[in-house]
Amino acid sequence: MQDAGWLYNLISLLGLGVVCLLAWVSGGCRRGWRPASLAWGLGLQLLMGGLIFALPAGGRVLLGLNTAVVKLLGYARAGIEFCFGPLAAGPGQPGSLGFIFAIQALPTVIFFMSLTALLYHAGVMQRVVRLFGRLLVRTLGVSGAEGLGVASNIFVGVESAGMVRPYLPDLTRSEFFTLLTAAMATVASSTLGVYVLTLEKVFPNIAGHLISASLISAPAAIVVSKLMLPETGEPLTAGRMVDLEAGRYGGWLEAVIQGSQDGVKLVVGIGALLLSFLGLAALVDGLLGWVCGLVGLEGWGLSAILGGLAWPLAIVMGVPPTDAAQVASLMGQRLLVTEIPAYGHLAQMLSQGQITHARSALVASYVLCGFTHVGAVAIFVGGFGALAPGRLGELSRLGLKALWSATLATVMTGCVAGLFAHGGAGLLGLAR
Repeated sequence: MQDAGWLYNLISLLGLGVVCLLAWVSGGCRRGWRPASLAWGLGLQLLMGGLIFALPAGGRVLLGLNTAVVKLLGYARAGIEFCFGPLAAGPGQPGSLGFIFAIQALPTVIFFMSLTALLYHAGVMQRVVRLFGRLLVRTLGVSGAEGLGVASNIFVGVESAGMVRPYLPDLTRSEFFTLLTAAMATVASSTLGVYVLTLEKVFPNIAGHLISASLISAPAAIVVSKLMLPETGEPLTAGRMVDLEAGRYGGWLEAVIQGSQDGVKLVVGIGALLLSFLGLAALVDGLLGWVCGLVGLEGWGLSAILGGLAWPLAIVMGVPPTDAAQVASLMGQRLLVTEIPAYGHLAQMLSQGQITHARSALVASYVLCGFTHVGAVAIFVGGFGALAPGRLGELSRLGLKALWSATLATVMTGCVAGLFAHGGAGLLGLAR
């Protein structure tokens, strides 16, 4: 593996071009996309990857972010332990009953939502989002509303629709498509803790990598969406930065209360989606397996079919062939039943040695880092549509196309991780 590392890096680099070609063809080979925006989008991703993996200072920043997130999760445990007592004890702790997802992981969403609300009220969130938004507007040539919306998605989830509320009714079709793609290609900070708690035992530095994955996916989402649906109209906020909608909270206490209540809604929503989609997926998988068995295709089902379709994408990202089927199956599972159980199975594969190469684990963690599943279509189309009811029909027609666009964006992020994986193996926290 060590000797062949350069070959897999080269495959990952070529994979960036393959993803761009797939996006362009999937959009009907439309004209109108800007070569400068494509070059800047790819350049920003490579710059971020180089800073994180190739430079010692970037590695230290990544590990520092990882330490900060782990400490925050430690503080979040105070409330969980008080509310749930012995049930909050994780694997390896005295009296532990094992990993209980609904008790030990999901409640961290409430903590992060309240913390985000506090940062928003203090003005910190606005400054950070405005900084990222300005970078996207000036380099990739997106409109101010697009830049703000995409930057917001790095830190919050469906709430990002509220941050561009005044501009939603007048957005062009291409702007809406970009916002939907970015919403599904990135992950909110409120759910970051869930992924970290799922993987930290087998992937110690996962928090820093998830943060970098979400950052890289932002320009990736713009590149892919503009190749699939280039801008042909005249955006209202073209060439200028717009500000976040202000005045959300009346005080510090209101911010904590409202953030906590929003967190509860999000936890219930995540739990409900997992309960329904996992059950429905098992039902469809069982029925399809039964039908396949009748025609002599034993062992085939929905999961196997989706995994088979995702296998070429895993190869394109530079995953070694011995691990490609496992990574592809995780991608198929993410598309069907959300990224949370997919990350859980990634942790299981790592602990059981089913994934044999460290670069495969890294690429998998990056490509899975997105809200890219069928349930997200309803969540984000509904969220944007509630704030712009006159555009709901148009949003609905863009939903599934945006899901494919977001999938390609996460694959592009996986290619960037694969490109630098060999040189940055020391950052993984895993043995080669």
